[in-house]
Amino acid sequence: MFQFLHLAVRNIRHRKKRSWLTIIGILVGILAIVALLSIGQGLENSVEEQFQELGGDKVFINPGGNSVSSRFTSSTAQLTEDDLDVIRNTRGVEEAAGVVSSSRRVNYGDESEYVSILGIPTDQSLELIKQTQNFQTTSGRFLRSNDRFNLLVTEQLASSTFERDVSIRSKLGVNGTDYSVVGTVEMTAGQGRMVLMEIDAARKITGKEDQYDQMIARIQSGYEPSEVEENIRESLRQHRGVERNEEDFSTNTAADIVDSFQSQLSLIRAFLVGLGSISLLVGGVGIMNTMYTSVTERTQEIGVMKAVGATRRQILSIFLIESGILGLVGGLLGVLLGLAVSFAASDIISGQVGLTLQPGMSPTLVLGSMLFASVVGMVSGYLPARKAAAMSPVEALRYDK
Repeated sequence: MFQFLHLAVRNIRHRKKRSWLTIIGILVGILAIVALLSIGQGLENSVEEQFQELGGDKVFINPGGNSVSSRFTSSTAQLTEDDLDVIRNTRGVEEAAGVVSSSRRVNYGDESEYVSILGIPTDQSLELIKQTQNFQTTSGRFLRSNDRFNLLVTEQLASSTFERDVSIRSKLGVNGTDYSVVGTVEMTAGQGRMVLMEIDAARKITGKEDQYDQMIARIQSGYEPSEVEENIRESLRQHRGVERNEEDFSTNTAADIVDSFQSQLSLIRAFLVGLGSISLLVGGVGIMNTMYTSVTERTQEIGVMKAVGATRRQILSIFLIESGILGLVGGLLGVLLGLAVSFAASDIISGQVGLTLQPGMSPTLVLGSMLFASVVGMVSGYLPARKAAAMSPVEALRYDK
């Protein structure tokens, strides 16, 4: 086996340019696959960790159901203050809060832009909202109960929405009313252009009296999220007078959101990996072409080896090892470059969306990719190797290049 390996390496080094061109074909395919899988795994881990940190003990309730009949009534089936009281009194719920959201044009000096409006409570349930959204005050202060004409802005709105930066005590006009900026905030999972207002002030702007666009319930210690979620659904069904599977509201836990995200990410990742596999297929064809050319060029050498006693199996092994090495080298370089690309892309993604992203790098991914590349090389080299092994010694010796 050592002699076979030595012969294979010698033959590859003897044809450096052709070998490198062949290796590049495998390299590109493995690079694409490793980079996509690594980034996808890192994104999946980061989102799961984020949701478990911020919403692992919470249930999210939204207006509008999932059934066919509820879709026709979802526009009028809003969540109300009575619904919030029902949720607060549900078994397994420690506390609950609601928010109002919309989009409105905001004026700053002579400029005007559409931004998101989020109305939040300023009573004891404020801490639940702050924890769920992970609001971090970067300047100024947070909202208080008497801030009817004050608001907060996200860092992105403050620095990159208008020509002039929005700062503390700046005046923003919403629906003809001027509001004073008392602070700026940021969120771990990306912020966007958002204005945070006291919930009654937001209701006055949006016209959503006694209504909520989302409610959040914190689960008491010792209860399972799925159990409390079902308790909330049952309480709301009785309160709103709807049957099971006919709900005009929907509920989610962090696990539900993560599962939905993972399902969508898996489809995208499978599609992208499929594109990378096309490059790998092209690389495999390149290896086959290189090995066929090598067999033709080394016909007399094969004849000599057979004349001195080399068996078909030995000839086959030499060429399979040679094609396997081409695939393995391409796989190794592809893994290294793929991981480098995934780390660079993760830094860019983290900077753009504000989400801490560490690419997934497991021994299974690294070793599996290298083994896969080697197998692709050997499979691609099988037919040329079989052709070499089947040659007649006499015809091979008589072959004229």
